[in-house]
Amino acid sequence: MTYTIGLATTFHDPAIAIVGPDGEVLFAEAAERYLQYKRAPNCEPDTTARMESLLRRYIPRGAELRLATSWGAEFTDFLAQMDRSGAFTLDALLKLSPEFNRSMVQERSERAFIASLHLAQQRAGLGTLIGLDRAFGEARITGLSRHGHHLSHAAYACWSSPFRDAACLVVDGMGETGASAIFALRDGEITELKRHSGRASIGFYFGFVTDLAGFDQAKGEEWKIMGLAPYGRQDPELLALLRRLYRIEGTKLSFADAATVREVGAEILARRPADALDQGWADLARCGQDVFAEMMAALLAETAALCPSENLVLAGGCALNSSFNGKIAGRHGFARVHVPSAPADDGNALGAAWLAYAEANPGWRPPLGPLSPYLGSAVSTEPFERMAAWEPRLRKLEPEAIAPATAKLLAEGKLVGWVQGRAEFGPRALGNRSILADPRPANAKDLLNAKVKYREAFRPFAPSILAEHGPDWFEDYQDSPYMERTLSWKETVRGRVPAVVHEDGTGRLQSVTAERNPRYHALISAFHDLTGVPVILNTSFNIMGKPILHTSEDAILMFYTSGLDALVVDDWLLVK
Repeated sequence: MTYTIGLATTFHDPAIAIVGPDGEVLFAEAAERYLQYKRAPNCEPDTTARMESLLRRYIPRGAELRLATSWGAEFTDFLAQMDRSGAFTLDALLKLSPEFNRSMVQERSERAFIASLHLAQQRAGLGTLIGLDRAFGEARITGLSRHGHHLSHAAYACWSSPFRDAACLVVDGMGETGASAIFALRDGEITELKRHSGRASIGFYFGFVTDLAGFDQAKGEEWKIMGLAPYGRQDPELLALLRRLYRIEGTKLSFADAATVREVGAEILARRPADALDQGWADLARCGQDVFAEMMAALLAETAALCPSENLVLAGGCALNSSFNGKIAGRHGFARVHVPSAPADDGNALGAAWLAYAEANPGWRPPLGPLSPYLGSAVSTEPFERMAAWEPRLRKLEPEAIAPATAKLLAEGKLVGWVQGRAEFGPRALGNRSILADPRPANAKDLLNAKVKYREAFRPFAPSILAEHGPDWFEDYQDSPYMERTLSWKETVRGRVPAVVHEDGTGRLQSVTAERNPRYHALISAFHDLTGVPVILNTSFNIMGKPILHTSEDAILMFYTSGLDALVVDDWLLVK
């Protein structure tokens, strides 16, 4: 028997995926969860201690392993040549300019990122090797295959989709030759149609705007631009400056030279309000999001021209822009849009694993999706069994009693930590690692931000809605299983759930079905029975700047040190 381990090996968002001998996904999770280090920059996906545990759990003794990574062999060799030339030494890096280059990244920082990328390729699989020796006293690895970065994105996104035929657009910060690529999915087979070249990218553009607005892209704060944008206005001067960074000729998108990037950056910084570092810059966020949409529209037009299809698969870090995703269907030549639960670089762990498996098993294709996102770690409830001896507020309920009891707490206005089953693969809590609240009180958002999340007041919270009620609550409703798109609430219902209605009347929804998540669906159904509202407020179980929790101990610590009123972990209920 041969198992396949996929490793996402960029300098951020490392992840690991394990695929069984039949192609089934056994495990997929970003390293940030286990390490509790947001985005886990420059960390290996397969740390030794983590691998020893995972191997014991998912791999039988004596089985063979094939390893796969998410950057191609030719590019990895190119990085090695750069390293041999001395391009990645500290002395060489210090000689580079700290100013912005054509990539809209500081020249020295960009080279340092690429040096880190090189190191990630060199150490790929070492943690797995040592983990095998520690787990089984032997290492039965058949080899390490390297797969193109954008192809890994496309493989994960396409093969986890509900489509057999589709156009696929990948857009991120950087790939082997450029930052975007177009693929065709035909009868389950993926074919590259266009690989863009050049260092500049929409992903780096959005990071550029993030930094100029007073946030920090190195911390992954691009989310804040999307959250703040609805509070801003369209400033004609800011729009004109940002539009100097690119041009569109037909369906071709191209970017400005380095001198223009530096000029635009300097002029925008000169206009930045004094309080932007504390509160962000709403007008720039709005204009930055609008220009992002213009650039993406150009790439979608090119995609539709090269691969006419009613179905679109969207992947890469830019596919996390839920504000734009909700505006694609019916407007850019595509009737249906699939964005996977982990479209950024963490998803490439599974893309690389599937590509390696497909190479070894010609003609194989995954079962028609969509793929469940609940592929990560489960938590142990052993800490609660120990706590039961001394914590009178802790009790274990019958499985069928959990949903009604939690729904009652929510209807009473309680803030509830909710941990069930396996963790979600991707950056968003989808009802298994969530903090939940009643969306009806207008101040619920402010209470959560002040008592639990400790984050900026403008950051929105997401609605989880029973999918069968979606058309009654949202305009032009689209199924959104992974909280991957933003839609407009119907005017008549906004006043019923003000805590999850954003400033512009939208919500980044999660469509919940009994098939996809039975216990979460039961909870929302119980809340609906009590209140008449088939919606609850859902946000990730973490505080600002930290990844989503990983263990029961993480949940217990946050419960006792924050304003949470109740904690539900599997069948255990703890209240204050």
